[in-house]
Formats: sequence, C-alpha cells, structure tokens
Amino acid sequence: MSTWGTRWVWLASLMLAASALAYVGWIPPHVALVQAYPLNATHFTTYVNNSMIYIVQAGLSYNGAAAETQAIMQYLYAQCKYVAVDVLNATQISDNQQLWLADVYCSSDGTQWLWLRWLPLRFAAYSGYVQFVNATNATAVTPVGTFTNYIPAGWYLDPATKTVFMVPGANLTLLAYVDSLSAQLKALKAELDKSKANASQAASLIAKLEAQVAALDAQRRALEEALRRRESVVAALQANLRAAQAENDRLKAQLAQLAAENDQLKAKLASMNETLARLNAQLSSLKAQLAVQPTGGEETGIDPLIYILPAALAGVIIALVIYRKKKAEE
Repeated sequence: MSTWGTRWVWLASLMLAASALAYVGWIPPHVALVQAYPLNATHFTTYVNNSMIYIVQAGLSYNGAAAETQAIMQYLYAQCKYVAVDVLNATQISDNQQLWLADVYCSSDGTQWLWLRWLPLRFAAYSGYVQFVNATNATAVTPVGTFTNYIPAGWYLDPATKTVFMVPGANLTLLAYVDSLSAQLKALKAELDKSKANASQAASLIAKLEAQVAALDAQRRALEEALRRRESVVAALQANLRAAQAENDRLKAQLAQLAAENDQLKAKLASMNETLARLNAQLSSLKAQLAVQPTGGEETGIDPLIYILPAALAGVIIALVIYRKKKAEE
C-alpha cells in the first residue's frame, strides 16, 4: 500500500473512532463550590456566615440497612472531596441553621462529576427518578458507570470541544458533527505536523547531501589538478628522456668515430714502431760500419743517412707522444 493510502486509512480510523463520542459527567456552569461533607446517606453539612447549612439532594431518598449505609458512606467520603451545589430552595430552620434543597455534585479529583440524582444507578438503597435520553453513538462516562447510546439525563462535558451541555436539551447531533470535525482537524493537524517533520528531515538530508556533493566535487577538482601535474611531470620526463636518448645517440656516434680514429692511430703507431725498429736497425748497422772504418788522414765522404735517421727517429717519437696524449684525453 502507498504512503498516502496508509495515511488515509489511518485518518479514516480516527474519524470512525471519533464517531463513538465519549462525554464526561460534569457540573452546570452556574453552580457554587462549597466545603461540604457527607452527614449521612442523603445530607451534607457546611458553614456559611457562622450558620450551619444542611444540604439535601432534591428528588432522592434512602432506605438502606446499617451495613449498606456504612459502605455508601465510605463511597461518599471517597467521591465527595470536591462538592458543588445548585440551590433550588433554602429554608431557615433556626437562627443559625438552614436547609438547602439542591442539586449536589461530587468529584474525587475534578476530572468528572457525580450528580447525586444518579446514585440509584449504583446503589439499590437509593430511590429517585433518573431520566434516560436516546443518544445514538454517544457514550457517557460517569462515576456510577459508563452508558452507551442511552445515557442518563444530566450535565456533561465534551472533552473534544470543551463544551458543557445538558441532556436533554443539547443538540447531540450537532455536537456529534462538531466532534467529528474536531477529530478530523486533529488528525489533519497531526498529519500536517508529521509532514512538516518529514519536510524538515528531508531538508536536513538535502543539506547533508549537498555538503557531501560539495566535498566530493572539491576532491574531484583536487584529483584533476594532481592528474594535470602528473601529466606535466610525465611530459617533462619524456622530454628529458628523449633529450638523453639523443645525447646518448650522439655520444655513441662520437664514440664510434673515436674508436675508428683510435684504430687508425693504432695502425699508424704499429707502422711507426716498425719504421722505428727498422731505423734503429739501420742506425745500429751504420754505427757498426763507422766503428770499423780506418782513421788517420784518410778523407772519407759523409754518409747522408747520418742526418736522415735522427730526423726520422724524432718524427716517430713526436707521433708517439701525440698518440698517447689523445689516448689520455679519451
């Protein structure tokens, strides 16, 4: 069942319950509260201006035995902590005594009142006429019992509307209609309060969700910024890598060139070493020839190799020095 369907069923149940009206026994608006106490089963006493007042309920008589009287007196003591009277007739019976014929109302706590004319409905020892009135769908709650559809005449309070009325005399149909409207208004107010509470909860939830969305959005922006920074770093690293690879390729090419030059120098050095060895051999041979040539006055011609060999040896030495210098620079 939908939420609205559930609400309307609940509302209909409240309206149905309101149709069974419950009225409470009450007092007339014009009565006077007095500090009166039960004297016997039918009379109360109080003092007014130093005069003893005897109060008796009109239209009520008592014919009970002693044992029953004791139980009734206990009931009256408990029920009549508060007393209100509607004086119908006052008789001066002496200089300081009066007898009031009245309608007497008693209450134990002020939440409902007992009209003493209703006592025959509870105790058989009392006698008196109690009128009943047809009140369809109405319930009367009184200290002497609860009555439905057929209630004793008297004064009542409608708790729903706080209306005090008398039966017979009151328009119970109108009261029932007013009570029904009051119940509907109460139910609608409860539903409105519930809706307001739900709306407040929804607003609070929306605020929380908006805060969460804002936090997640800020987190998203931070992650996007971190990703952009990471992409920038990656791009810079890739550029550095490409530059390093280019430098590495350049160095490899230079290394290959130097290796080729080194091989050439090694070959040249080997050739020079061979030449130097050959020249050293020739020089040694020449020195040997010079050693065996005759001395004295013999004039001999000067061999030009004497000058060529030192020059060639010097050239070889210079080439060797240059080669070693280049080797050290590598």
